[in-house]
Order: sequence, then structure tokens, then C-alpha cells
Amino acid sequence: MSFQNKLRSYKHIMNVFGIYLFLSFAGCVMVVVRILTTGKITYAFLIWNLFLAWIPFGIALFMNYIYSFYKDSSLKTLSLMGLGAIWISFYPNAPYMITDFIHLSRIKFISASQGYNMSFIPWYDFVMISLFILTGFLLGFVSLYMIQKLMVDRFNKAIGWMVVAGTMFLSSFGVYLGRFIRWNTWDIISNPFALLNSISENIHRHSFAFTITFGLFLLLIYLALYHLTHLNKHNVGFKREN
Repeated sequence: MSFQNKLRSYKHIMNVFGIYLFLSFAGCVMVVVRILTTGKITYAFLIWNLFLAWIPFGIALFMNYIYSFYKDSSLKTLSLMGLGAIWISFYPNAPYMITDFIHLSRIKFISASQGYNMSFIPWYDFVMISLFILTGFLLGFVSLYMIQKLMVDRFNKAIGWMVVAGTMFLSSFGVYLGRFIRWNTWDIISNPFALLNSISENIHRHSFAFTITFGLFLLLIYLALYHLTHLNKHNVGFKREN
């Protein structure tokens, strides 16, 4: 890839950064409005979860910058490997946000006697949580997309897709550990031995079933979004005949 193409690609990523920053701001505003309206901080955790989803995006962006604009050297290779290890540790925080839909289970949208719940707050919560989940998932998608493109440019397409598939299934197991066992990324540093012990204890058919199912779901959605990114290359759209 030429320097001009790398610069153009990096500028495009920065435009995407601005869009997702706006989506994140909109979500935070919705949380603040809900707190001021209800006096409860029930969904304030969404802001923290979204912050964690931003970390792998930021790391991937930094890796892309280093790879594109620094000359090859052993220091560059070591830097990318180190950042890659940190990236894969934080990446599960992006797809983890999908599981935040479980918080809607406390809301009764339909009752046998009254039908659909016409109250404003439940539907406001639905839109708010959906916005956070969508933003977090898209941050993860672009993050992984950047890593995949880096691997394809450095190696080949097969390696790139192997990294995608491996990331999805590793992340799914990470989501299992986070949602059900309640571990988080920081425990890798603060409590590594207990985390490793917990991982060994939680390799069983239940975790395997969740990892495979959720991993396939993530991979299918990634494939769909991946092909959407290539529509412009094929000039997909309706053209008016002269």
C-alpha cells in the first residue's frame, strides 16, 4: 500500500472516529437526562461499559498509525506485538455490551391485562440501551477491521481471517467470564493467578456452548458488516438513465 493510500485510509478512520464520538456523546446525554428525570442512576454503568469498548478502538487506531507511518524496525515490531496483546485483552469489552440487553428483562413491555406498556420511560430505556450497544459493537467492528487489514497487508488474507475468527471465539469466552463469572480485564494485572485458576475451572460444556454460539453470532454479524464496507467499491446504487 502506497503512502498516499495509507494517509487517505487513516483520514477515513479519523472520520469514523468522529461519528462514533458523536454517538457516544448522544448516549451519555440520554443517561444524564434519565438521571435528572427519574433521580436514579440505574443505567450509569453504560457509560463505563462504553468507555471500555473505546479502549480497543483507540489501541487499534494507534497500531494502525505506527504500522503506516513508522519505518520497519525491531522496535516497531515489538511495539505492535505489545499493543496487540493489550488490544486482544480489552477487545471482549466491545461485544460484551450486547449482553447489556438483559437489563431490559426487568421492564414489563407487555402485560396480559393491559397489552403494550405505553409508559415513556421503558421505551426510552430501550432506545438508550440499544444506542450504547450499537455504538460499542461498531467500535469493536472497526477495531477488528483495522487489525484485520493490518494483518492482510503484513501477511495475507488467510492470516487476516484467521485472526478475525480467533478473536471472535476468544472474545466470546471472555464475555462468558465477564458476564457469568464476573471477571474483568483489569484482573489480568491485579489478580492474574486467581483469573487463570478460574479459567481452568470454567472450561466445561456450558462455557463451550456459550462460546461457540456467541462466537458464531459475532462472526456472522462481522461478515455482514465487512461486506457492507465494500459496497462503495462496487458502485452499488441506483443510477438515473440519461
